[in-house]
Amino acid sequence: MRSSVDAAAFYKAMTALMDIPAKSPVKVLQEIKAEFTADHCTLSATDFGTWLSVTIPASGDDFAFVFWNSAGVQKVCRYFTGQLELELSGQRKSQIITMYCGDKGGKFPVHEAEECPTWPEFEAKQSYTANAANILKCVKQVKYAVDLRSTRPEYQGVLFQSKHIWAVEGHRAACCDDGGLDVETPFLVGVSALEQLKVFGATDIQISVADNWVLFQNEHVRLLAKRILNVTPITYESVVPQKWNEEFCFHRKDFVQALKYLLACVGKADKPYVRFDNGALTLRTKECLYKAAVSISAESSIIFGFDARYMLDALTQFEKQDMVAMRLTSPLGAISLIADNSSAIVLPVRLKEEQKAA
Repeated sequence: MRSSVDAAAFYKAMTALMDIPAKSPVKVLQEIKAEFTADHCTLSATDFGTWLSVTIPASGDDFAFVFWNSAGVQKVCRYFTGQLELELSGQRKSQIITMYCGDKGGKFPVHEAEECPTWPEFEAKQSYTANAANILKCVKQVKYAVDLRSTRPEYQGVLFQSKHIWAVEGHRAACCDDGGLDVETPFLVGVSALEQLKVFGATDIQISVADNWVLFQNEHVRLLAKRILNVTPITYESVVPQKWNEEFCFHRKDFVQALKYLLACVGKADKPYVRFDNGALTLRTKECLYKAAVSISAESSIIFGFDARYMLDALTQFEKQDMVAMRLTSPLGAISLIADNSSAIVLPVRLKEEQKAA
């Protein structure tokens, strides 16, 4: 049984799948499956939580197999150019795939295709169209607010709710509204699966949501991600204050530099808790009191504290914006940061008496 494909397209497809194979004792889950029909070749991989397939044109016979050493084969394919010929030979349990392209080639043992799990059944309940690059951009902006160590499911992934693509955990939240979606029923997906959206590039994709899965696809690529089932649903409106008592703007770079300075002053045993008083930043350690300042656009009378690490993470989300707005409700209310279509929340910390008097 023999088929041929474009070598560059085959290598690109192999490379796109290399993040998926799981570190599993089940050998077949560490590998990539190849399925050939008369006019196309589909390469796929899964770790049971994420399924990914890439289809490229092919010509030849119908056959299928699972690579024995996918990473090694992918490295070899890098050096193939032009038309790549693949021929499957041998008996069950001892099959060989012969690959040759011009004056280069090799023979590789393979698993039988039947050993590889089949894709889960899928019945879509919702369907949307969006640009993959826009969604991935939002995911990258908000993923710092995902807590994989949390026992709460809603903290372990990225939430899609109406136009919001956002994440929340016990100390902070991050949101991006640039994904071009308007979701009817919220759903939650893990970051590692969503990062595979890079395979689509900047193309438009269809997003289909089922009870347990979310399918992202275009003509050539399918990405199936297992939903994180949110036992105690949380909404953007319940986390982000809808009213506030003060609002002012500041230059993001100035605030970032001030925080980096204060964090550099903190010892391993010190809490990086910063006191904010009308643009004046102070951080007290056991031995010293450190100060910095940030210019703000309006007077602020609310004095509050925050963890400098969490605030720095939040400001990193706005790296393409010069000005950021801060909204405050009270000394112990959530601190909102807003710029364009992105927003972040940092929860305040309760300052000790000596910090209040800094």
